[in-house]
Formats: sequence, C-alpha cells, structure tokens
Amino acid sequence: MRLGCISGDIRKVRADMVVVNLFEGVKRPAGAAAAVDAAIGGAIAAAVRDHDFRGKAGETLFLRPARGLAAPRVLVVGLGKQEKFTADQARQAALPVVKLAKKLKLSSVASVVHGAGRGGVDPRTAARFCALGAALSAFEYDRYKGEKGHRIGRFLFVERDAKAFPAVRAGVSLGARLGEAINWGRALVATPPAELRPDDLARAARGVGRGIAAAAAGKVRVRVLGLRELTALKAGGILAVAKGSSAPPRLIVAEYRGGRPGAPWTALVGKGVTFDTGGISLKKWEGMEKMKYDMAGGAGMLATLRAAAALGLRRNLVAVVPAVENMPSGSAYRPGDVLRMMSGKTVEVLSTDAEGRLILADAMTYALRRYRPKEMVDAATLTGACVVALGSVNMGMMGNDERMAARMRAASAASGEKAWELPLHEEYLEQIKSEIGDLKNIGGGEAGAITAGYFLREFAGDTPWVHLDIAGTAWVEKEKRGYAPGPSGVPVRLLVEYLSTPGPV
Repeated sequence: MRLGCISGDIRKVRADMVVVNLFEGVKRPAGAAAAVDAAIGGAIAAAVRDHDFRGKAGETLFLRPARGLAAPRVLVVGLGKQEKFTADQARQAALPVVKLAKKLKLSSVASVVHGAGRGGVDPRTAARFCALGAALSAFEYDRYKGEKGHRIGRFLFVERDAKAFPAVRAGVSLGARLGEAINWGRALVATPPAELRPDDLARAARGVGRGIAAAAAGKVRVRVLGLRELTALKAGGILAVAKGSSAPPRLIVAEYRGGRPGAPWTALVGKGVTFDTGGISLKKWEGMEKMKYDMAGGAGMLATLRAAAALGLRRNLVAVVPAVENMPSGSAYRPGDVLRMMSGKTVEVLSTDAEGRLILADAMTYALRRYRPKEMVDAATLTGACVVALGSVNMGMMGNDERMAARMRAASAASGEKAWELPLHEEYLEQIKSEIGDLKNIGGGEAGAITAGYFLREFAGDTPWVHLDIAGTAWVEKEKRGYAPGPSGVPVRLLVEYLSTPGPV
C-alpha cells in the first residue's frame, strides 16, 4: 500500500472512500466532517442527532451519499473523548478504516489527519501517527494462503491548510518509513519455524538495509558469527542452548553508523530463539505452535535498526541477536549442567526452558566487549511470569540506571507503546545464587520476571542498561489497540521514540 499526502479539499478528492472524524459527545460535526456533511445533505448530523453514531473510539459510520463528493463512500470514525485524545489514538483510528476498505475491496482511501487541530496534537505528530497506523493496520501475512487478502493500492492523507501542509507531509513520510520497518520485523515473527531457523534469520538480517534509501543503506553493515567463532569466544550460554538442535547457532551483529565518527554506540540486544520447545524441560503441547514468536525480541531490534536507518537518526547503533533453536535430543543440554558463560561467570541450569536469559547474557557480553556502548537495551519474550504480572497491555521494564529508565518512560508515553517498570532490588539476587556456581538460571516461583531481569543485570556490569520483557505484548491474540491478531512489532515504536531524543554524548 502506497502512503501519500496531498494538499486540497477532501470533498474534491477522487478516491473510493473518504474518511473524516468526530469526537465523542459532540452535538454537531465540525471541521472537515462539517464540510463533508453539508455537501451530502446532513446525513452525519442526523446520525449524531438520532444517536446512531456517538463518536466513541473505534466506532464507525459508513455512508453512501448520492451527491456532493468526488468519492462515492464516506466513513466517519470515532476518536473518543476529546480531552483524553492522544497521538496514539490517531494511530488506532486507522484499523477500522483499513478493515472496511479491505472488506469492500477498495483500491484507494483518502483521509483527514486525525487529531491535528481540535485534538490538540501538532500536525506533524498527528500525521506521523496516522500514517503509521495505516501502515501497521494494512499488514497481513498471507504467504501460505491460496486466496490472498485484498491489498489497498493507495492511502492518501488530505490537508486543506496550506500552512500546515509541509508539516503534515513530513509526518506522513516519517510514519510510512517507520511502519515499513516494523512490518518487516512482523513478517519475520510470523514466518513458520521450519522456514526461519537460525541461519534463515541470519540471512534475513543481512537484508536489513535493503529497500531503504541508498545513502542510509550504505551506513548499515551486518556480520554473522557461526559455530566456530562462538566456540572461540567461549559463548557457553549460546552454545549450550543450541546443542539440542541440528541447526547450528548464529550471532547476528548489525551496525548502523548514523552518528558522527567516534560517537558512542547504543547496543540493542534481542532474543532470537527461532523455536522454543523448552528443551529437556519440555513445554506443554498447547500453544507450542506460537513459540515461533520467541525471536520477536531479535526481530524487534533488527527492525529498530532498519527504522533508524530509514529515518536517518543520528545515532551509532549495533543490534546483537543470538539465534538458536531450543530442542530436546540426546545432545541437548540438561537440568543440572553448569555452564561457563562468555563473561566467565558460571550458571547452574535448573530449567532448560529458561534459555533466553542464557543466550542474551552472552550477547550482552559480546556487545560490551566489542563496542563498549554508552547504553544498552535488551528485548525478549522472556518470562510467562511477566504475562501473569502485566498481561498483554504493558511490557515489563527493568534497569540499572534511573536517568535511562526515565527517558524510556517518557518514550513509552510519547509512543503509546506501554512499558511498566518493575523493581530490581538487591534482595532478588538471593533467589538466583547457586550453591555450585555463580548463578542459577531460574529463581523459583516468586517474582519470575524480576529474577530473570536480575540475572541479566549481572551481565550488564556498570553500563546503563534497560531490559524489556515483551512476552505478553509481542503477539496480539485478539484485535485491540489498533492491531489485528498476530505479531505486534514491539518494541520498535518505543525504541525509535527513545533513540530520537537526546542521549549519551
């Protein structure tokens, strides 16, 4: 779907459907909705008067006016209460539009920018979130369907105010580029596990810079470390988890040199378990098919780097993704084994289904040794305990640096991608101390998300670091918050917002 922006009157735009909006509780249409309503004879005002349409968030009113517009269809979307409106609600407003356009097999849609003006959001930001919403809502993984889903050819945003148009046009461009990068990562997460083993993920990562502007793509470089290099690095966590699979491990290292030469690096470390059976500590069969999403953290970090390059962020970024399969076999690592990690620390394995923290620990050590970053973020579908604690609404967030955590909280609020900070008090360390090694890889039944985070803290050292547990948010089971069911693409929106603000110097 091509996203674009034009200056003009939406009543005169030739498209299969035009989209306007109303806030909840308004007595009569305003702005573009009022202009369209006058042109079609007052049908929108009548629906409001008769309480057929109330403007609630996600609510829609579909009309087929006989005259007055260049387009044959009108869709009015509800934005909810005006005083509670946020930029992210502009993103969410796109989902019902795209759903209806696909159902009706429309080729083109023209929409106003939601929230600019009466919504209290500046035009550039509103346009960015609207375009992002259209891009994300249009995502569909139908590679294996005989009958493909309908594709909308063109989605235009229309801005009548000539003074606001340059800002709107810039915002639409930013949202489109971010949406494309997120969808690139979502497609990786949706891929069946037989088609995306560690080497396949590494091959896909080599293309992270393809399809974006040549100048930006030239700043992206990808290296892949194989079994021999990982053995030489003594990556005991990665090597152990991979032992049960016939697919050898990979360590993906993608660089984006968007900052000035010599500027500090930000390290993005993402869990890349391309399929997780639990290993010897085998999972239940119910829901195991979804364990292809256990590499969503790695896909998210690669997509973040792709987005940063596409947007031209002035940052030096390195994404480090350990890619493995966690399988049961005669060669698999076992509960009771003691692993020597790349850092030199030893870890007693109590559960082979707590594998993500093992591979992340080695990847973090690699990032610290090779790049000496000023800050580091990791993202992982790490614990079921985080799902129990926060459900599918918030990512779990932990870290060792209050200034970095504060910036991440601000980015969460601005992006609409929710993260909730959990405490890393020193008392939790007691739960993961081992009697025969330095650490255990699980800490018992209490505070499982926090003890997993504390385990990773032991490998972050003094480097400012934030951990994002995305186990509950990386996959959408039922349509909500502007997403259809499937991969959500977290935490790319959050991290791009974070990386777009002033950071370490």
